[in-house]
Amino acid sequence: MGLSDYQVVSDYYDILNLHRSASHEDIKRSFRQLALRHHPDKNRNSEDSRKKFMEVVEAYEILSDDQSRKEYDRTYKYKEFRVNREWAPPADWQQVYSYEHLKKEYDRSHLAGGMWDISDRASGSLWKATLFLFVCLLGLVAFILWTR
Repeated sequence: MGLSDYQVVSDYYDILNLHRSASHEDIKRSFRQLALRHHPDKNRNSEDSRKKFMEVVEAYEILSDDQSRKEYDRTYKYKEFRVNREWAPPADWQQVYSYEHLKKEYDRSHLAGGMWDISDRASGSLWKATLFLFVCLLGLVAFILWTR
């Protein structure tokens, strides 16, 4: 396998919106936030979200492993870090990186606020509130038509 079989990768720190001095906890936190945001199950299986999600997974796979991260940090500054074009996520990626698993593992105490905090709780109540307002509106329209 020659150099033509490899490609230079994007900056994994940029993909995860991290500084090079990021701790393991920072890497994990950023990964979870971005993985939930770009997960194909959350974005109607759009091709763009799938590509972004796979970039995030690839960056996390490299930066979360101490040995891979050291190799990446050592060689990236010289633009020598390369991955096989055939890079694929681990065999159990559908289980490990499933949306349900990520939600369950998501630590809300570190990233409070924003749409990820309210999306699951609100989705159950929003349809009820919308239905209630729609019924009230229908009642108001019926009352106005009846009193004419």
